[in-house]
Amino acid sequence: MLFRRKHHGLQGMTFGMMDAIINVVGIIIGLSVMGNKLAVFIAILVAGIANSLGNAAGFHVSEETEGIHTRKEVWTSTILTFLGTLLATIVLLVPLLFLDLAGAVFTSVSIGIFLLLLLGFVVSRCLNYNRRKMLKLMLEYLVMGIVVIIVAYYLGIFASNLVI
Repeated sequence: MLFRRKHHGLQGMTFGMMDAIINVVGIIIGLSVMGNKLAVFIAILVAGIANSLGNAAGFHVSEETEGIHTRKEVWTSTILTFLGTLLATIVLLVPLLFLDLAGAVFTSVSIGIFLLLLLGFVVSRCLNYNRRKMLKLMLEYLVMGIVVIIVAYYLGIFASNLVI
């Protein structure tokens, strides 16, 4: 099966996707309390592109400093990290184009939760985990997402109370 074979760059792709899911869900929850859909959209777009580039650069340096990867492997990981981050950002941004803010928040968060579970499934398949370890990993990723949702919501409420 495809997921059971080792593919170089998968680490960067999964890193980028996890990072983008957590970031975008946090941004959409934290900024949605302002009630300004355009501000949320722009924040996610700008932060998502900057995050994609930053993740790719950081992963590039990380792979390079390990001293065990070829130039091709380093650049493959760099590109896949960028694409994984950007793809997840775009997927979670799309609902803001078509729905009102409340509907977009609900849809993006739901998609984010689904993607976290899917990512846990894919990673566990790559690692040949049994069913129990797979469910544990998926639950771990889900809990990470829920913690971000809760923290981002209360930070958004706190920040909105600071603005005059």
